[in-house]
Amino acid sequence: MPELPEVQTVLDGLVSVLQGREISIVETYYPGTLIRDPELDIDPFPARLTKALRRGKYMILHLEGGTSLIIHLRMTGKLVYDPHPEDVHKHERARIHLRGEDAIRFIDPRTFGKITLLKSSNLDHYLPKLGPEPLSMDFNPLYLYQMVHTRKAPIKNLLLDQGLVAGLGNIYVCELLYRSGIHPETPGNLITKPQAKMMVKHCKDVLNEALAVGGTSISDYRRIDDKSGEFQNFLRVYQKKQCPLGHALANVRLGGRSSFFCPVCQELP
Repeated sequence: MPELPEVQTVLDGLVSVLQGREISIVETYYPGTLIRDPELDIDPFPARLTKALRRGKYMILHLEGGTSLIIHLRMTGKLVYDPHPEDVHKHERARIHLRGEDAIRFIDPRTFGKITLLKSSNLDHYLPKLGPEPLSMDFNPLYLYQMVHTRKAPIKNLLLDQGLVAGLGNIYVCELLYRSGIHPETPGNLITKPQAKMMVKHCKDVLNEALAVGGTSISDYRRIDDKSGEFQNFLRVYQKKQCPLGHALANVRLGGRSSFFCPVCQELP
């Protein structure tokens, strides 16, 4: 699933394409991909983009006329700009048509991705309750410590909780825990204040490093120009066999996800 760096990279590309352009229609080819707010009683198109932002793993496009689009790529979704779109792609679930001939294809083999068309005033009704953004000042060592120090769940699971911090996923949590020297199965109530400080620092570091190279492409993720990100070349533990110090890595299932870690560098307390 695309995480914060990938979603932000896609959003930046989307804005570069949509800036000053009119969206003429959003066409859907798969039931359930496009969700329409029942309170939206008019056709909002054509409309131009007025503002774009990311909240966790959600892209939010505010349009003229008080309407918005929420795009959630989920597991395998991707947006691809096509200046000369022709036949509908095998896995193309929707298409954002721009005035002229070009379009943005929403391709999603697993069909879990969603595009929601809604009244901007109803935005809060269509987004889940999300924690602070990990690159914001609100995500700080004191906040993290207070959120986990009474919890017995593994720290890996807690960091993946979008209600605690928005935008983190399996890849970057594995990476930040390795850099912090913390075992993924460490119960939250055993996390110390110095460890919380390390996790916040390394979280921000790894996310900024991934953003700088367009995110991580391991399976389906692509930028809007259909090119890969590059951070997979800099991963230290995720889907690796050895850590940078040469120790054999282990892999446990936590919350249904593979958790790569180094038993030597990340001892379980």
